[in-house]
Order: sequence, then structure tokens, then C-alpha cells
Amino acid sequence: MFLAGVILALFVAPLRAADERPSVVGLQFMPLLDYLKQALADPRLSGARIGVRVDDLASGKTLFVHNPDLLLNPASVTKTFTTAAGLCLLHPDYRFKTEIYARNEPQEGIIKGPLYLKGYGDPFLIDQRLHYLALELQALDIKKIDGPIIVDDSFFDDIRDGPGWSQDDSSRAYQAPASALSLDFNTIRVLVFPAAQAGQKARVELMPDSDHFRLVNHIATRSGNARVRIETESFGRRTRVTARGHVFPDFPGSRRYLRIYNPTLYTGYSFREALGQLGIRTRRSVRRGAVPHSTELIYTLRSPALGELVRKVNKRSQNFMAEQIFKTLGAEFLGVPGTWYKGQQVMNAFLAEEVGIPAGSYVLHNGSGLNDVNRVSASHIVELLRYMWRRFDVRPDFLASLAVAGADGTVAGRFVQPALVRTMRLKTGGLHNVRALAGYINTRGDRVYAFAMIVNDFFCEGYQASRMIDRLAAAIARADANQQVEEQIELPPLDGEDQSLLVSPAGPPEGTEEEDIPVGERPEEKKGSE
Repeated sequence: MFLAGVILALFVAPLRAADERPSVVGLQFMPLLDYLKQALADPRLSGARIGVRVDDLASGKTLFVHNPDLLLNPASVTKTFTTAAGLCLLHPDYRFKTEIYARNEPQEGIIKGPLYLKGYGDPFLIDQRLHYLALELQALDIKKIDGPIIVDDSFFDDIRDGPGWSQDDSSRAYQAPASALSLDFNTIRVLVFPAAQAGQKARVELMPDSDHFRLVNHIATRSGNARVRIETESFGRRTRVTARGHVFPDFPGSRRYLRIYNPTLYTGYSFREALGQLGIRTRRSVRRGAVPHSTELIYTLRSPALGELVRKVNKRSQNFMAEQIFKTLGAEFLGVPGTWYKGQQVMNAFLAEEVGIPAGSYVLHNGSGLNDVNRVSASHIVELLRYMWRRFDVRPDFLASLAVAGADGTVAGRFVQPALVRTMRLKTGGLHNVRALAGYINTRGDRVYAFAMIVNDFFCEGYQASRMIDRLAAAIARADANQQVEEQIELPPLDGEDQSLLVSPAGPPEGTEEEDIPVGERPEEKKGSE
């Protein structure tokens, strides 16, 4: 009897402990669901349209909802749909390619006739990899190309700007154009430094520079505060960069990313520049054209695997890369050329046939979430997250692509409290009057929840809406096994001048690859502005 009593006590004691409300001196606890309801009733969110859903992945039960089926603009949370479809349909080991062709084999180091450069939508053809491609030609002992460089972008259609681009006429890098042959996220880095003496023009450098650009420099060096405005615009077949303003003599310098125009020719001129730096002589002519069937394939450059690329898409919220994947889905499954419409059709089929989200219940016109053309619900997002959690073959790649709370990507400066760091895998979203957050949370009670929160049309400051969402996510993370949570979540105040938790991500460490990847979400430049 004694042994039976001991065994019974071992089973009953944990159950009894789980039923007890935690008691910690100085802390007040309340049920998690009550806390979430109370937070959503905050008067600062009055009039906003809000959708929330939280699911327990182990039990499959939905724990909390607030307008879960309301269609809202998800902003960059759209990228979870794009990257999920890419991983599931193209698979994590899919690699984009860039090919070099010629009409004949090189003879005595000379290619007779044109050199063809053909792209297949590589979203990560950066300047360093383009130089590597030129090095491969040098390794083949090619010294001269006796003909023009012809660039082939026929894997995609000729529409460069996606649905929603027309709603913003700025030159900012977050709405870079798409092309099957693209370079450096179809952006240009513009560096500004003061002149040696006041009264002289400032020094403006383009990276990478080539004959594709015409630079107009109207930046003076003089005393006073720095004020610089740089814009890009189409200039025939090229891109014009116009810089205006002034900097002071001790100005430390600045770097800005801007969109380019005519991305295919931008890549072609940059490739010719890379060849020239290696001593490979070329003609000045760069033009678009198709690779003839009679040509010889000289070399194929392959991108990093898609499983690695989606990390850059979601962690940095990279619009251009998302759209390249979106159009590639269309080209691979519905035939060349890839288009936004074909990408949308493939997405519809994926969500209906695999995830179980019926077509017509949402609107996804582009793959990045840019501007105001997409509509999904919190339930749509959570259903996608649940599906990806069940996909053993792609779940590690998808999870690894999401930003880690308080550690990297667009949430490097959020959830930095010790109790919250690395407890969440997140995708953020931010546009004018839009804040969104979705992903997975590992709670203090060792449960994993999938969640989505979308706030549209709020009347408070943007940073306040972001912090309200953060408080909801933090409460979920701090919930114990009884779904009890501290009433006071340790996060910065909702009011005041401290705006450290903006939609804009913390800058990546200098000298890292991520430093050269333009972020996709629209930044808040100052309090009260979008």
C-alpha cells in the first residue's frame, strides 16, 4: 500500500502544481486570454481594424481570436506566403542560374561575335558574384570579345514594376524593379563624402559604377547642417542619378540605396565593366536580345540554394527577392515568360490544393506585400504557419528564414528583454497605417503557438501600434503552463519620445553580408510620418 501511495503521489503532485496559480512576490498574474482582450481594448487602438489568431500547435486548438477572418493588408507578412510556396514547390535545393553563351568556341583567347548573358531570375546576383563570372572567363584564357554583349531576360516578361508600385513614385530601394537578369537587388549604392575644402563639390561615388549611369552632382561642401536629396530616374536606356544639397566639411559620409531603371542593361554594363577590370577587351555596345539556338554554352553560374535565399527574404524583408521568387514560380509551373499573373495563379493553386485555403477568400497580387494591393486574414496566415509546421521536409528552412526575436533581421531591436530574446520566430510587416506580426512563439510553459496579428487604419502613432502588437506577442511568450501571465509586461512605454521600436529594423553589423541587402519595409523617418 505504501508503494502504491508513493506512485499515486508522483502522478498527482505535478497535476496539482499545474492547477495552482503561480505566486511570485511583487508580481500580479492574470489569465492570458483576459490580458489579450484587455490589451486590444486599449483606447489608442480605437477605430483601428484588427485581426488576431493564436493556435496551439501541439493540440491543434485555437486559443484566441479577434476578427480572425477580417481581410486586412498584411504588408510584408505577405512574404511568408511567397517563401512557403517557393520552398514547397521549388524545394529548398532549387538554384537559380545565369548563363554565358557564344556562337563559337574561343580561338586564341578571342570570342568571335557576340557574348550572350542570360538570366533566369536569380535574386542574389550581386556585384561580387558577377565579378566571379568574369573571372571564369579569364580562367578560360579569354582576352577579347570581338562583338557586343547581348543580355537575355526572356525568362520573365517586360513588366518591371509590380502591382502596387504605382502608389509610390519615390526612388527608394524597397520598390526595385524585377527582371530575369538583375544585379545587386536592382539598386545602386550612392556614397556621399565632403570635399577637402569648403566651397567645393562633395564627392559622390556609385557602387557599382558603369556606363549605365549618368551622375548629376549638385552637392556642395559648406558649413551648417547636412541636407542631401538623391533621386534616380529613367534616362533613355540608362539610369540618371541626381544628387542635391550640401554637407559640412567634417561630414562623416553616408550611404543610400536607390532603385535603378532598365535592370537588364544595368547588369550588362556592369558585366562589361567587370570584364574590363580583368583586362578582357570588349566593345562598348550592350543591348538586349535572345540567345540563338545555335550558340554554345560556355559557363553556368548557379545561385545559393533557395533554402538559404529565403533567409535573406524574410529576415531582411527583401521585396525584390520576394518578387523574383514569385515570378519564377509562374515561369517554372506555367511556362516562360514568368509574370506576376502566373505567379498569382501558382500561389492560388498551392494555397487551395496543399494548404487548404480556398481561392477567392483572399487577394495576393504580388509576392512582397508592397503597398495596398493584398488582403488576407489572421486565420489565413495561421493556417499557412500550421501547414509549414507539419511539412518536415521544409520546416527547418522556413523556420530558419524568420527573424529571431531580439537577435536579428527586422526584430533585432525588438523583444530584447532577457525573458523574450530568441523565444519567437517572426515576420514583420509595416506600411502606412499598417502594422503586422506573425510567426511562432515558444512560451514559458514550453508550448509552441502559431499566431498572426494585423492592425490597419489606426489613429495612434505608428510606433505605438507596433508596441501594442509587441505587448500581445510578449504576453503569449510569458504565459506559463496554466496560461497565466504577468499583468505588467516588461516592454518600453507606449508613450513618450523614445521611439526605439519602430518598423525600421536595427541596422545589421558593419562588414557583414546583410549590410549590403536593402531592407524591404517602408521606414518611419520621424515621429508622426510614414
